[in-house]
Amino acid sequence: MTWLSSAKAPLLLHLLIETPAALSFLLHPQAQLPGASDDAKLILRSYGGLLLSTNLVCLTLLLDGTTSTTMAARITLCLGLYHAWPIYRAVSRIRRYGRVASGPPKEKGAVTVLGGPALHFVVHVVCLVALVGGGLVGMDRI
Repeated sequence: MTWLSSAKAPLLLHLLIETPAALSFLLHPQAQLPGASDDAKLILRSYGGLLLSTNLVCLTLLLDGTTSTTMAARITLCLGLYHAWPIYRAVSRIRRYGRVASGPPKEKGAVTVLGGPALHFVVHVVCLVALVGGGLVGMDRI
């Protein structure tokens, strides 16, 4: 088995995409949901921790040469399913606020978090296709 089999290669993509997102949710939850209550910020930080956990699973699979292609493919499929929800969020935000805007009207000097909903949509579609495709190819090798 090569280091980056077809089932494992998309895990690297997930790791690279979700690391900045995890850090944003963990370290700057108010940037994700301006005006959030303290309780909402705790939930956002929990989500950041969950994303970080998925990244650690990816890293473990990428660095562990003993994991079967079958197991990597199954996990890859599961992570692919996750990306449907950020796609749904991006589409909802685009419909609500328009293609360029990242949320309700902002105060002067406010910044768009990690590119805004249009970029999120594209990135998560790419991740979903790569992960599901890689998982299906990996399952085919069983």
